[in-house]
Amino acid sequence: MTVHYNEMLMMLYNMPKNAAIFADFDKWDENENKLIALAKKTNNDLILVQKELNNFNHIISSKGIEQKAKELNCELVLWHSFNEEYDYSRIKQDLNITKAFVFDNNKDLLKIKENFEDIEILNYDQKLNLNINKLEELLKNGKVKEYQKLNGFNFGFKGFIEHGNHIGRTINYPTANIVINNELVLKEAVYITTVKLPNDDKKYPSISAYWTNKNGINVFETHIINFNQDIYGWGVEIELVEFIRESIKVKDLDELKCLLNDDKQKALEYFKGE
Repeated sequence: MTVHYNEMLMMLYNMPKNAAIFADFDKWDENENKLIALAKKTNNDLILVQKELNNFNHIISSKGIEQKAKELNCELVLWHSFNEEYDYSRIKQDLNITKAFVFDNNKDLLKIKENFEDIEILNYDQKLNLNINKLEELLKNGKVKEYQKLNGFNFGFKGFIEHGNHIGRTINYPTANIVINNELVLKEAVYITTVKLPNDDKKYPSISAYWTNKNGINVFETHIINFNQDIYGWGVEIELVEFIRESIKVKDLDELKCLLNDDKQKALEYFKGE
């Protein structure tokens, strides 16, 4: 089970006494496995707490964290905050947490110590990060298919759609744009992707370009195939499923449209074969 928690909800969850692991599961590797194994030895009901931050600088998305937690039979709490101020006393009360497990390099270690009398602190060993380092290298080289094979799930991220320069509309390729601010761990290139909208279980097929535009802005630009709904300002979830090609500098809009036609055809063939 995954709990979406926000202390602003001002409500108590009907949960039994449990222990909580506070860690950066968006970079889940052997360190996190080691801490989970330690926590399970105490025979406490266990929850994994992942802070949901407003950035793209992760290697494993929330969906991936959910899958890994499920495989280890762990409950997951995705801790949301509008201002990135996290109230440990409140989550302790609301989720009935009696014991905390944490790494010695956690940036909130002092706050956690202040709020939990029963706490175990484990040394974080950089040498146990071999898998996450490999995944990061795959993403930096655009090898999203290899990432999926190694993990069992796709790389993805969430973001809000912003207005761009609307050039795509002039060649019948309107795009949904997410400003990245150089935080996304990914090669600038063109990909086959899917888009998930709020309160909609459907995954919409799409093609996406991750690039730096002429204004020096790092942007992830997505054309959702056979879709004409206005989604400006919406929060969406992107998944990358296949690499198409390197970014190419074009001479004019006609050349760009030809490239996009080829990209779209590759995506249609991909989704037809699923």
